[in-house]
Amino acid sequence: MFNDYYSVSQFLAESEPVQFETSKPFCNLGQEFDPSCPFDDLPEDKKITIPFWMCKEFTMKCFGIPLKTVARTFPENTHVWSRINAEPKIVNLSEEYSDMFFELASMYGKLLMETFDPDFKEDDDEEDSDSEDDHEDYEAGKALVQKAKEAFKSRFSKMIIESHTVGSKEPSFKEEYLTRMERELFRIGRESCEEFTRWKYQTSERMEACTVVLQARKRSQMKRKVEMGGGRNGSNGGVLRPRNF
Repeated sequence: MFNDYYSVSQFLAESEPVQFETSKPFCNLGQEFDPSCPFDDLPEDKKITIPFWMCKEFTMKCFGIPLKTVARTFPENTHVWSRINAEPKIVNLSEEYSDMFFELASMYGKLLMETFDPDFKEDDDEEDSDSEDDHEDYEAGKALVQKAKEAFKSRFSKMIIESHTVGSKEPSFKEEYLTRMERELFRIGRESCEEFTRWKYQTSERMEACTVVLQARKRSQMKRKVEMGGGRNGSNGGVLRPRNF
């Protein structure tokens, strides 16, 4: 999703808060991760809210696991997805959920799929209940990626059509409802439409031949004059013409 190293979108998306469950105690970090923790050490099996980048690193180092629910962004119920499917344009994703809604949904869903991949097992004697839980979490991540993709397509198709409307017509949706990526795409679409409209109806400019064509045409005309005997001194058999001073 992000191609360049210095990506502002990636930085903002990875700074979004997500939920994480520890699998081992964190020494002397109880108050840092949970201000309500009465101990200096953060106990294991503790649910905390941390930035996505930290959640990803902790997961890779086996300090815990990401949870299916993401704080503030993706509630346990699917109300946000049903709202988007019903009327994509009126859902204020930027304010009600996250300005990096689709990027975070894609990254978090892929993290869940990587963490709970049923084809990768470290312990062959894993209990069936744990295996079923892993499969459920894996499917939750897969569903999150799919829902985000479908929701983006639904909103994008309506947004991009209105961004190419001619003139100063206001869109049927509020731009502040769009996420950061959607606002950028809408702006690009609107600017390209305005640029095309100016080119199509402009009257102050005209099409002109380039310099190479003009020089080739001039050489062709001079060659034709010489062949027809159009020299000034009559040396080629042409009519002798007076020189202009």
